[in-house]
Amino acid sequence: MDWYVGKEWSDAARGLQKKVLSLEFQRVEKPLLVSTVAFTVKKPCANLGSRPTKYLASKEPQQYTLEMGSADSPIDCYIEILLQQFVIGETSACSITTKTGECLEFELKLDRIVSNKQIDKLSAGEMYNLALKYKEKGVAMYKAYPKFACDYFSRAAKLLITYKPFDKLDKQKNGIAGNEMEQLFVQIQTNLAACMILEKRYEHVIYHTEFVDTQEQPSEKSIYRRALAFYYLKEFEKAQNLIERVPQYEDKREFTKLRDNIATSWKSSNANYKQLVQRMFT
Repeated sequence: MDWYVGKEWSDAARGLQKKVLSLEFQRVEKPLLVSTVAFTVKKPCANLGSRPTKYLASKEPQQYTLEMGSADSPIDCYIEILLQQFVIGETSACSITTKTGECLEFELKLDRIVSNKQIDKLSAGEMYNLALKYKEKGVAMYKAYPKFACDYFSRAAKLLITYKPFDKLDKQKNGIAGNEMEQLFVQIQTNLAACMILEKRYEHVIYHTEFVDTQEQPSEKSIYRRALAFYYLKEFEKAQNLIERVPQYEDKREFTKLRDNIATSWKSSNANYKQLVQRMFT
């Protein structure tokens, strides 16, 4: 496979690039999304600085075992993506270009694939556990790295959505009960709504929280995020009705503040409309 040496791969949107330096050919197999690999950092990154990572911090070459979907920092997320482009025995020069334009360079070698599973071969129970892992990783990353958290939540949602309607699932037959799967899916949708609010994608918040209208007792977080989206979309009545669904919302600071903002904006909107009508007929 001499033709493979020198081959390049890049992901311009993420600022990722690799170039094959050598190949100790064993077989043509790449890591999948559900995979555990052993790899060596052959040339550490010289300009890492204080960026958090499990794998590039050592100043000497070192071997690591990595489970895909376990990264809790941006650099380690990118290392997972890079390694998914390797074949066993490959050594490549890799780089990550940061938002500031700095180029982090290092060399990796994929020593072996410990385990490799295709997503479509997982059972419903295994899919639930994988989605739960993604969800927990997203929660852990949300405060510091919301975009990466959103990616984890999105991955988790895509795994579960194929099982809708969830009431078809049976604990004994599928390894997970339908109500458990649905509960996790709702939590993930609520987390995605938080990400969409940060990005001011309020229509997407409404989409991800549709379940609020059909559940008898949706979580307060999901109600608040849906109401907030309606507020920003200037659908004040819908936002207010949602808040008033929350028992004793008057005692909850976030809800009372949002309701006050709704009342003020609603009143201002009505006044502006009246002025517009008056100008049209004078």
